[in-house]
Amino acid sequence: MKNYTKQYTEEHYKGLFTKHVEVDPSGCHLWVGGKNNIGYGLFKHHSKMRTVHRLIMEWEGHDIIDKVVYHSCDNYNCVNPQHLHVGTNLEKAQVMTNKGRSGTAFTQSSYHSKCTYCNTIGNPALMARLHNEKCKQKP
Repeated sequence: MKNYTKQYTEEHYKGLFTKHVEVDPSGCHLWVGGKNNIGYGLFKHHSKMRTVHRLIMEWEGHDIIDKVVYHSCDNYNCVNPQHLHVGTNLEKAQVMTNKGRSGTAFTQSSYHSKCTYCNTIGNPALMARLHNEKCKQKP
């Protein structure tokens, strides 16, 4: 029995890919195709669903195996290779921290909670788990 699965070239896939991209005045190349449940673009490439920001960096010649691809523009819909970087989780975390995006519960005091016994202020999750139960001033 013959296999009738078509074998497309990378150029064919790139042509299909660009049909789902719109250039924004900000310089972002916005993915307007399908997305996953957390908002990242998806594209079927060689019968496998891929996230578009990782696929575009692979096409640009970057080694993405065991690495993360993150956005310098903070726009998850952007596939502009100039706005994407390949690195480690630590590098991504450092960039997020430098931008003040390391989690509002950790960085913004308006999200902090206060110990009911000694008035120590901190992250709500850490306060509940680590401080309140062990507070030296707890009756």
